Amino acid sequence: MTTQIKMALAMMVGIVIGSVGFGALHAQTKTPAAYWVTETLEMIDQAAFMTAIKAVPPTLQPFGGRYIALGGKIVPDNGPPPKRITIVAFDSLEKAQQWLSDPAAVAATTEANKHAKTRSYAVEGVAN
Repeated sequence: MTTQIKMALAMMVGIVIGSVGFGALHAQTKTPAAYWVTETLEMIDQAAFMTAIKAVPPTLQPFGGRYIALGGKIVPDNGPPPKRITIVAFDSLEKAQQWLSDPAAVAATTEANKHAKTRSYAVEGVAN
């Protein structure tokens, strides 16, 4: 083997090892995403509820919240389905908790909950 081929081969091996090592380090530091789920179990006043929930999206933006599901069609599997479901993704459970305790978010969700019976919770996802 010539010196040039040996150098090229050594360089390719180094790049592969470096890429694998960087990927492993990056995977170790990734925080799992979190999801805020709201199940609307019963509507008390649907028109008022639909008006009240319009105040929620602006409260999500500062915390990186983004809708995954927003009142779409629900296909039941086991037990009765909720009337409506909302799923919001956050980069971490910490961000979801910060949003949940934000005064603007509390005010918006409290107003919406005056017009419907809901169940809400945050859940941590799996690390990829």
